[in-house]
Amino acid sequence: MRRNECWFMAGEKLIRFYRTKLSNYNLIYGFMTQRIWTFCLLMILLLALPTAFGLAFGASGLWIGLIGYAVLFLLFYYLLIVRRARRELWKRYHIRDFKKLHMLKLCLLRNYLARNGFASPEELGTLQKVLEEDDAFLTKTFTIKNMAALLVILIFAALGAVFILEASPEGHRIFLAGMMALFVLFLAAALRIIGYVVSHFFGADKRLTRALVRDMQELSASYIMEQNTAYQPYREMELVIANNDILKEIIDGKAIF
Repeated sequence: MRRNECWFMAGEKLIRFYRTKLSNYNLIYGFMTQRIWTFCLLMILLLALPTAFGLAFGASGLWIGLIGYAVLFLLFYYLLIVRRARRELWKRYHIRDFKKLHMLKLCLLRNYLARNGFASPEELGTLQKVLEEDDAFLTKTFTIKNMAALLVILIFAALGAVFILEASPEGHRIFLAGMMALFVLFLAAALRIIGYVVSHFFGADKRLTRALVRDMQELSASYIMEQNTAYQPYREMELVIANNDILKEIIDGKAIF
């Protein structure tokens, strides 16, 4: 039992490391916070554009304003966020595109796990099983939430059926049945949307766990490739890490056990 608790805590710490140290915010956007705030404030101010068009020209003007707002959103997002992020990539890590950033993340994860005793496909497979067990538990919890939402819908449908049976005359029953069916569909759609929103915030660990498992599978494949060929897929990224103190600190963090 004690061993299982240790494995579970190790999995939690690994997910926390993956979410924070290897996140885009930590590697790129944390160094350009001022630009992000400038972009957010600018887009809030530009909400005046569709508002002004709507007040001046009605519904058609509102649509024109929203289209203009969308174009400006994409333009300023590229100028203030994407272009700046590429500059940060080159300035801090000498990387020119976001595809190599993903390779850098894999290399950091590979070194971090190797430092903590997981430097072979077999060892990574053991850790992967622990993460998959945690993911199975989270999936089970999410299924229970879906069943609870379905139960709420069924209760409303049953109450509506009782109300319809007591209604009179017959014409009112047909009308009420149609209205009740529409209400149940609306309620199901609303609960589904709410479920997606809630899972986006509270189901983050589940998504991160699955992404981490995929990355570990890729790392396992890279170890097998190195054992059977002379190809080393992370050689370039190893040089980047060796020449960057910030990246070295990420790898030299506290052990996950």
